[in-house]
Amino acid sequence: MRVLQLHCSEFSYQVRKETPVAEQPPDPREDRHEDVLVCLICFEKKDEPRVDELLDGFVENLKVDVSRLGCGRVLLYPYAHLSKSLGSARLAKVFLGRLRDRLAEEGVEVHKSPFGWYKAFSLSCIGHPLAEAYREF
Repeated sequence: MRVLQLHCSEFSYQVRKETPVAEQPPDPREDRHEDVLVCLICFEKKDEPRVDELLDGFVENLKVDVSRLGCGRVLLYPYAHLSKSLGSARLAKVFLGRLRDRLAEEGVEVHKSPFGWYKAFSLSCIGHPLAEAYREF
């Protein structure tokens, strides 16, 4: 799994066009967040047999990151563009749902953008030393 994390003062998106693997219906169709850690997440083929391990590792890492940033709001944003070896769309959707649930159980305010849709987005990255991070799990 590959993740690009951006600490944004503002992030918004609007659903534009569906792909063949799109969640139906897209919910929400648009959203806007302030002071949010945006996690652009790419679920890869090699991740398919490691879902539980990935959940544990990502949740623990993210708890540290949000604590260091002083930011308790997270947006999980499916982002296939980080890899050429994508995992099953069905498993990726399940994984992201489970990830959202686990983070909520840990007390993190978590949001998720719709899977399988082209989305227009706008962001303002805060630009401090911890504002951008790339992770591989």
